[in-house]
Amino acid sequence: MRQQNVVGIIAEYNPFHNGHAYHLQQAVERSEARAAVVVLSSNFVQRGEPALQDKWSRAETALRCGADLVLELPVPFSCHNAGVFAKGAVGILASTGVVTHLSFGMEGEIPEMDAILDILLHEPLPFKEKLKSLLALGMSYVEARANAIDALLPGVKEALSTPNNNLALAYLLEVRKRRAPLEITPVIRKGGGFHSQEIGPIASASAIRRRLRNGEIEQVEGSMPPASFHRLQKDLEEGHCTLDESRLFCAYRILLARSTRDDLSRVAEMGEGFEARMKSAMARSADLENLISECVSKRYPRGRVCRHFVHALLGFEHWENRAFQRLGPPCIRVLGANGTGRLLLREIRREASLPVLCRCDETKKGPIASLMGFERKATEVWESLTSRPRPDAEKKAVPILVP
Repeated sequence: MRQQNVVGIIAEYNPFHNGHAYHLQQAVERSEARAAVVVLSSNFVQRGEPALQDKWSRAETALRCGADLVLELPVPFSCHNAGVFAKGAVGILASTGVVTHLSFGMEGEIPEMDAILDILLHEPLPFKEKLKSLLALGMSYVEARANAIDALLPGVKEALSTPNNNLALAYLLEVRKRRAPLEITPVIRKGGGFHSQEIGPIASASAIRRRLRNGEIEQVEGSMPPASFHRLQKDLEEGHCTLDESRLFCAYRILLARSTRDDLSRVAEMGEGFEARMKSAMARSADLENLISECVSKRYPRGRVCRHFVHALLGFEHWENRAFQRLGPPCIRVLGANGTGRLLLREIRREASLPVLCRCDETKKGPIASLMGFERKATEVWESLTSRPRPDAEKKAVPILVP
């Protein structure tokens, strides 16, 4: 392999745990990379929730645990379905002009991957007809797609039904669509599954967040690298985490009280009639978990429901969503770097196909100004969900620099 390899990783690190450290180490070793570039979700994550820690805390942790350069995946892409999430993240990595490899975690090997990607790229008539019929039965899109592919390639359904494999498929499909010159370096996940609630040396982020919300911080220390745990402790002590779900529930209650069904119908990706379901569910709900559970159905899985609520809270409307999707990320936003990352950033400034930004700059014209304005608004909302919000956090922020 060339000595100039740079591996790209797409992550949320919500929070950064030992499984993430393992993946980062394996990604660098297997790709023989001189540097690791992480595209990190902004303050609202793919599953439709506010991140536990803000993007700068998570960027600093990543840098102290093996990453060299951290770039932002903006909220219009970070808090969206797998396809949009992948389009934004792969687009940013490809636009740097220096990233040569893409590494991601998987639950296990996906059989007949090339054949699956061909089906999704070309959408043969039998696939389209089967997909349409399954959606008509009320299945979610992800479930219907897995079943439609399985009808053509029996035996692949199970491998397509896990969250990490679903994201992996989205990354691979986006790389192929773009014909991006990225060599794929997957790493099989160790320890508990994506939704596992078991705690131990290798635990899921979901299990860690649950323990934290139960006040059991001492239970998660062994599941996280020291740098990550200490950063989390600091954020908790400073009241700068979104642990208190009652704050989010209160925000949703206010949102639904002041919004008409017509207001909600304009929210990005809002399905027909779902706005009525949101309002009726709130009338029957005493807490956030109850509210989300009341809205979940076969057609509307939990992630999609949560994203609808976040999009409504952020005022993210159809037209804005479609514009961001059509154009893709208009810039490369730097969240942080170490010494190696700063040297790499010089190369990116020369080679990149997109402008590189280090601060939230709304003076730029066109799509960049729109994106920066949206990020500022999203950060203000995120800060409001903490016990000690920081005024103008987005405008004041500068990239995190570590040795």
